Amino acid sequence: MSTDSPAGADPGAVPDDPEQLRLEIERTREQLGETVEALVAKTDVKARARERAEQLSQRLKGTTAQVKEQAAARTSQARAQATARAGQARSQLAGKTADARNAAVATGGPARDQLQARATAVGGAVRDKTPEPVQRAARQVAQRTSAVARQPAALAALAAAGVVVVGVLVIRRRRRR
Repeated sequence: MSTDSPAGADPGAVPDDPEQLRLEIERTREQLGETVEALVAKTDVKARARERAEQLSQRLKGTTAQVKEQAAARTSQARAQATARAGQARSQLAGKTADARNAAVATGGPARDQLQARATAVGGAVRDKTPEPVQRAARQVAQRTSAVARQPAALAALAAAGVVVVGVLVIRRRRRR
């Protein structure tokens, strides 16, 4: 081996120039330092465990955010469906109330009496299961509509509507349990 060759020509050759020798020593020290740091990092179990825990924590946070978004979307969808179903129920209820009122008006006395008897029977059963605050509100409405009660057709319609409203309240209450 020749000592006259440049430093980069033969990796095992020692350079003649002291400045090149210092540079070569410095590069070797840096490489050795990096190698030592890499080995220390691999053997530092505590730091690796912390790093892994941080990765898992970030992934969990991402998953949690995604689940929250999905839950919000499903809640919104369920709310929209419930609103639509309530609207359908209101429409059906309005139709049935109108049908009952028309039947009472068309058939006259016996049908009206029969309808009133049914309304009274159902009203009693509903009243037993209705909370006191709702009963108070119903009494107030009944007192305010006493002028309407003097008209037989209006009374039948009001009774049917009242029974239906109270029935809906009872059904909702049962579903909440």
